[in-house]
Amino acid sequence: MSGHETDFSDADLTGYLDGALDADLAAAIDAALARDSDLAARLAALDIPLADVRAAMDPDLLAVPPLPDHLRMNAQEEPGTPRRAAWLMPVAIAAAFAAGVIVTPFLRPPPSPLPVAKEGGWIDTIASYQSLYVPETLATAMPDAFETSAVLAQAQAALGVQMAPATQVAEMQFKRAQMLGYKGRPLLQMAYLSADGTPFALCVTTVSGEDRGAKTTQSHGLIGVSWVENGLGYLLIGGTDARAVEVLSEQVQAVI
Repeated sequence: MSGHETDFSDADLTGYLDGALDADLAAAIDAALARDSDLAARLAALDIPLADVRAAMDPDLLAVPPLPDHLRMNAQEEPGTPRRAAWLMPVAIAAAFAAGVIVTPFLRPPPSPLPVAKEGGWIDTIASYQSLYVPETLATAMPDAFETSAVLAQAQAALGVQMAPATQVAEMQFKRAQMLGYKGRPLLQMAYLSADGTPFALCVTTVSGEDRGAKTTQSHGLIGVSWVENGLGYLLIGGTDARAVEVLSEQVQAVI
């Protein structure tokens, strides 16, 4: 070791690799490399394989969204910036952006669990009954117009509500209607199959308390959306996809 390698800083050697030094300093490093193996080793350590780094950090290969305009503007090369630093800046920003895109979903809190219907209440009781339904329960059921009209007439007399429009709900095939009871109160059940074969039930019964908007709950492994209007409780229940049940309940509410 001759000691010449200590005459040059890492910045000098990086500039030499980038071809950014003035001629005199570049010539001095050339001369020193010819006689100083330690300096050659330092230079080799600083010689980053840019092609490999570029390939590994290519935003296109990382499949990340395009950089926002304000980040892209910040990543533009400024006058006097060494080539190596100018190239690494946008790549580093892109890589950081990619990491944020990939990691952020994992940092979001999980969705809050749905509330469970009150045990023994009218929603819980209907859910326990509906949980016995499978697609085959309704697959062969053929609605009879005369029987359906008779049941819905009974429901109108008992509950004071006209439910005939609910036999025509988009994305649900009406199968049958029947009058049931809950704690001595009349309860209308209208049964459906959804487009994917999931059994659904729309139930109506008298309830106490004030009117309220739609509320999504779970009970007996099923999702239900209930609402109260004019002393009547309505419940659409079936399946395990909360958003799907909510969409169907909106369609029901739009027709009744």
